[in-house]
Amino acid sequence: MKNKQLRKKGVHVSQGESALDAIRNSIPHWIHHTVKDEHYMGGVKYLPECECSECGYVSRMEHPVCPHCGAKMHQLDS
Repeated sequence: MKNKQLRKKGVHVSQGESALDAIRNSIPHWIHHTVKDEHYMGGVKYLPECECSECGYVSRMEHPVCPHCGAKMHQLDS
């Protein structure tokens, strides 16, 4: 499964969405699972699971390429 927005050779910015958010959402990346925990700095605890932004595959670690859909992953800066 390829990213629909990248296949169109452009990025669509929806109403109420920033251009930066639209670009970030169109690039394949790992989404880390989190849980709120007041005992952690910032109040968020990062879990060992991460999810492919393209196909939803859940992995215990980041990979350069998604083992399920083959999307080349990119590191997004927060």
